[in-house]
Amino acid sequence: MKKIFLATISFLALTACNVSGVDQDDIAEGTGNDSIKANSSKQGDEEAEDLNELLTDTINGQPNDMVYQSKDGLRVEWKKKTDNPKIGPRDVALVNYHARVAGGEEYDNNDEIGFPVPLKGGIGMMIEGWEKGIQQMAKGDEGRIMIPNALAYGEDGYLTIVPPNADIIVDIEIMDVIEPIALDEGVKVYKWKEVPGGKVAEKNQTITFDYFAYHTGEGAHMYDNSFKNQTPFSFKFENDNVMDGLHIGMQVVKQGENAFIEIPSKLAYGKKGLVDLVPSNRDVVYDVRVISIND
Repeated sequence: MKKIFLATISFLALTACNVSGVDQDDIAEGTGNDSIKANSSKQGDEEAEDLNELLTDTINGQPNDMVYQSKDGLRVEWKKKTDNPKIGPRDVALVNYHARVAGGEEYDNNDEIGFPVPLKGGIGMMIEGWEKGIQQMAKGDEGRIMIPNALAYGEDGYLTIVPPNADIIVDIEIMDVIEPIALDEGVKVYKWKEVPGGKVAEKNQTITFDYFAYHTGEGAHMYDNSFKNQTPFSFKFENDNVMDGLHIGMQVVKQGENAFIEIPSKLAYGKKGLVDLVPSNRDVVYDVRVISIND
């Protein structure tokens, strides 16, 4: 897989995106078995020497607040836990991570790309267990999310990376939660790469950018991207036939910046939707990285 795609949406085996048309060279092959060890032996916030060893659910008969365990098998264990607000269902978090199949070797991390990866909730960008787990955490937290196969890739697995019926363990650090820029008519921009003093588009200038496009709601997922044809998209700012919400969002995204632009349905495809890609009355989200702004 091209590094630009890794940098865009993190590791695909932790996401739920359809990536048809995107080059998948360089994907690391996963190994290991498919079970999360169920024995608990450590207390408090000590890091287990055995990577498969769990923290205890209680300490001296009291619930251990460094552990979250849901009825569906999802488990979060903290190495460091802050008092910051939990990540919201539509927030954008910047994370560092190391991922492995339970009982197996590490198969992916974001070390090579050199910066935290952005993850946004509510758009089908993540598998169910990843999204549920991250919403139990907050900015500054460190720990691991233990995802049962039913909330990961189930019987199908993922390519040669995640075996069928495999549980996933992700060691994670929440580096930041992005504060959105609220614009006209409900448009929100979450900048996850900023360029201080960068160039801002003016009317009739051509903005060229790469993107991933998602719709929200039931069945949320990525429905389009510029990488499938390996050609960035261009349009004239405030004077072209693209959705109104994209014009509003792009007024604050500078050349060289990356951002999620959240667009209400009325400024996107509205009641009509978009053929078989976007259902009626769905908000859409563009994950953009602006390449150039030119006359």
